[in-house]
Amino acid sequence: MGEVIYLETAAGRSHRLPDDGNLTAVDIKRLESIRDNVEALLNMVAGIRRDPEAVAYASARFGLMRMYHLHGRAAAMGFADRCIETAEMAQDLDRC
Repeated sequence: MGEVIYLETAAGRSHRLPDDGNLTAVDIKRLESIRDNVEALLNMVAGIRRDPEAVAYASARFGLMRMYHLHGRAAAMGFADRCIETAEMAQDLDRC
């Protein structure tokens, strides 16, 4: 997993993070597990429905709308931008 990103909620407080901003190994493992399980489920649904584009749009919409409500517009847009940048870097590495 890449770097864990800390986001402020719209109310200006960290969402479910320790006061010191550091995640424990258990926290990181839990977040990695959630990420991996959600990606596996989305891949499964995309295969069953034979429409990966629709699943991508639906999951992106859900995620971005939820992030907006939890953290505000700037954080949601910043997260989306970082995701796209990561995908571009991965694509560039695959070309090498």
